[in-house]
Amino acid sequence: MAKSDSRAYPEYSFETSRGPVGQKVASLQREAVKYKSGNLPAAVACLEAAADLMRQHPGNYPLDRWLRLPMVLQHVGHFDEAIEEFHRLLDEIEERVNNEFSCSKPVIRQKIVHLNYFQIDDKMSLACKRQKLVNQAKQYAVLAEQHYQEFLDKSD
Repeated sequence: MAKSDSRAYPEYSFETSRGPVGQKVASLQREAVKYKSGNLPAAVACLEAAADLMRQHPGNYPLDRWLRLPMVLQHVGHFDEAIEEFHRLLDEIEERVNNEFSCSKPVIRQKIVHLNYFQIDDKMSLACKRQKLVNQAKQYAVLAEQHYQEFLDKSD
């Protein structure tokens, strides 16, 4: 099994949501970066507000924007909350991809769904490794690998 942290993520691109909401999300996430070095609770608050806005106003937001909150939660010692947020993201994948890629063929949407599962499971594995939860990290790595393989299979 290939190490998922050494593999570059396959990329797809699209326009990020624009307008006042998209600008506010970007602003909150930039603000969170400023706080990461000194005021971690403020960084978490900014990322939670950004996630709430993205959920209230669906649009095309890259997955890395969604993954910032659980990764910072884990970093500040809120591992259980991070895992809850990861699971929330997993639960939302299909609906979000169907909304964001409604004009795409079903096979393309399924490919993107598997890519999203792969990226989330990979980050969950990383969060578990950081917590020294080796068995959980391995479980998420296996899931990530399975979804990556599904992603590749859909590419044929």
